[in-house]
Formats: sequence, C-alpha cells, structure tokens
Amino acid sequence: MPREMACRACRTLTTERTCPNCGSTDLTDSWSGLVIVLNPSASEVARLMGVTKAGRYAIEVH
Repeated sequence: MPREMACRACRTLTTERTCPNCGSTDLTDSWSGLVIVLNPSASEVARLMGVTKAGRYAIEVH
C-alpha cells in the first residue's frame, strides 16, 4: 500500500505525486494527526484550518 503524503501548501493527504487539491508538488511523508472534513461550510474545525473542500487533511505538517 502506498504511503500517504501531506501537501505542505494545503495539508491535503494523498498517495499521488501532486496534490489533487491545489496542484502543488511539495509533498512530505512527515506529518501527524488526521482530520476528515465532510462538510466544510458547516465545520468549525474546517474554518479554523482554512479548509474549503471536503477531504482528508494532516493536522501538522513537518
């Protein structure tokens, strides 16, 4: 199973070589914590993180 990488720009988790959320190629395997956002417009956590799209996000990217 491929290891998930976190985008340094938007914290999206992906197994691809580019971020499907913002298109960045600046990915790292050094991240911790996981947030799954289902409805960003109704989520206080998504608002605090600056997330506007549903998806899986790292809490901290190193």
